[in-house]
Amino acid sequence: MYYYKILSRYIYIYILIMNKEDIKLIGSGWSSAAFVKNIDTDKFNVTVISLTPDFIYTPLLSHQIITKIDTTRKITDLGFVNYVEAQVTDINFEKKKIICSNGKEINYENLILSHGSKVNTFNIEGVNDNCFFLKTSNDADIIRNKLQSLPDNSSITVIGCGLTGSEIIGNLIDYNKFTINAIDGLPKPLTVFDEKIQNYTENLWKNNGVNIQFNNFVSKVEKDKVSIKNVGSISSDLTIWCGGIRISPLSRLVNSYLGLECRFGIPINNYLAIDNFKFNNIYAMGDCSYSLDPPTAQKAYQQGKYLADCFNNDFKNIKPFEFHNRGQIGYIGKGESVFQLGKFHSYGKITGMFNKFVHLYNSIDYKQFMNFHTLF
Repeated sequence: MYYYKILSRYIYIYILIMNKEDIKLIGSGWSSAAFVKNIDTDKFNVTVISLTPDFIYTPLLSHQIITKIDTTRKITDLGFVNYVEAQVTDINFEKKKIICSNGKEINYENLILSHGSKVNTFNIEGVNDNCFFLKTSNDADIIRNKLQSLPDNSSITVIGCGLTGSEIIGNLIDYNKFTINAIDGLPKPLTVFDEKIQNYTENLWKNNGVNIQFNNFVSKVEKDKVSIKNVGSISSDLTIWCGGIRISPLSRLVNSYLGLECRFGIPINNYLAIDNFKFNNIYAMGDCSYSLDPPTAQKAYQQGKYLADCFNNDFKNIKPFEFHNRGQIGYIGKGESVFQLGKFHSYGKITGMFNKFVHLYNSIDYKQFMNFHTLF
């Protein structure tokens, strides 16, 4: 009787699982994390397919190049989902099959593309071979170990002064060990921010010895130097590339099925479904998708929650996705941060304190913040 009860229970659980609607989710970034945290796994059987099972809290990566911080958490810890380690190289939409690099084929009922984007090197000679990139926790560990091995006054070059590049420069200023070079083809850092914030950031960097090369484009990167158009070359013992993102090969492939030449990502409609596609139950979100909203982690997270809510409510009485801008915040060095929400902006040490509490609120667990607060 005892074994019969156990067997009956397992049969019951198996029937429940088999009766659930299936969702395959490609990628483990911000939008995937939000989807996994909010999807009703009593109704849906969700499988995440990605090369890594880790969700990375990317706002802390720039700090991790100086101090070791745990910025990752298993995507399966965020919700009751399955995980398949694989790189998706193709999708057979007619047969509803996901094709992986190892030859494995995975069937799907509902498909969500959230595989992100790739680093944009603009085909500049030497970037791939001689630059460090900051996309993963492992990248941060490699850069940190390299920095620790360099002697004092070594030359560190950061190419690209958007939010990621600016936070890297801010942390290098705090390290107070190296000569820092900042290069950007645009006239100011943080060009998505207000002009006052741009000028404040530039002045802080200049006052802390950062060598600035704005309105200049890199023409070549070598192991120990960086060549700049109309300027010449500067020595560089370590070069970090933060030059932007580009569409991924998988997104290009999907666009080829659409007959589109969109170079920014997969076009989606207001409900995150792939636009003008003849196949149903296929969605895209995060950096792999393209809409008029800014390509930020904030938007991706909102998309993931929105799509999970749509599934949970069987897509009944749903409203179009609407991005709610909560503002942008970034660290620029010396305990100071910059913040902007619409026309409101602030900068300085008080904003730096606010920045820490933002990370506390958004961080994956409390231990991360306990490590993070020691950086200032």
